[in-house]
Amino acid sequence: MITSTDSILRRLRGSHIALLIALDDYGSLRQAAQHIALSQPATTKALQEIESMFGADLFNRSPRGIEANELGRCVVRHARALRASVGALRDELTAISRGSGGTITIGAVMGSVPTWLTPTLGALRRAQPHALVEVWEDNSARLLSMLDQRNLDVVIGRTSVSVHPEAYDFIPLEVEEMCFVIDGAHSYARRTALRLRDIAGHPWIVPQAQLPLRSLLEQLFADENLPFPAYAIETSSTFATLSLLRAEEGTIGMLPLPVARYFADCGLIGILPIRIARTGMPYGIATRRGVPLTPVVAAFIRLCQARGERRWVNDACDNATTEGGTHAATP
Repeated sequence: MITSTDSILRRLRGSHIALLIALDDYGSLRQAAQHIALSQPATTKALQEIESMFGADLFNRSPRGIEANELGRCVVRHARALRASVGALRDELTAISRGSGGTITIGAVMGSVPTWLTPTLGALRRAQPHALVEVWEDNSARLLSMLDQRNLDVVIGRTSVSVHPEAYDFIPLEVEEMCFVIDGAHSYARRTALRLRDIAGHPWIVPQAQLPLRSLLEQLFADENLPFPAYAIETSSTFATLSLLRAEEGTIGMLPLPVARYFADCGLIGILPIRIARTGMPYGIATRRGVPLTPVVAAFIRLCQARGERRWVNDACDNATTEGGTHAATP
């Protein structure tokens, strides 16, 4: 009978891991003993401890040597993974001690990926090339749940969807602009003027009912006294939206403007010339309140804020240029 996890953890030693790997590599007790610098009797005793620990024979003995059986191959595979994990731990600790690494797990809403996440990660990779980065893309509610469970270090999303927004430190970044999209080959993709009522009767792909963007879309239809699309397909997946737009001619979807521009530049979709006047709540950088930030998380947040400052300066310059040009043209 295989013993419990707690029992294995209490008895398993690093030397056991080394022995399991050596036995698999050499197929000989004598050579494995030499490799890990133990006497052959000590190696035999250690192997007996391992098999007792797991409650099963792990190796077949024969005059030709020793070979892992099916259970043994399973244990050896995990032993190698444990050694690799310890090696990665050592490398990460070394990088942190040198101030050049660490691990960060980031959650991001779709609309923030091209505008904020991608450029900030590029800057982080240049500043801390040894940092280990993991990215999750989902809606704000799910990402905040992962943040609460300590599965994420930082979220770019909306704390307004949470029942306890006060549980987070929040740095606003921007209000997300939305747009309506259609397959890039459709004639509407080349129109210069459209109204919502022109497309209201088309097939629609809409955000799921519990999402803030769904409420925004419903308000837009209500503002125009239009019925909400019947039998619309509901999804929060960008890939599903793109695929469905191409599957049925004339299908309409709604995407964050930066995301739509990215795919429009690739020729996959067209952005419809309908200005969405309503806006949702701003998204920004969220971390658990009162939880100290690791150096790499703090660096990511600083770089994200720095990008925001550069965007503000660039927007101000663009506005000044536009205003200056308009003024010069006035008689």
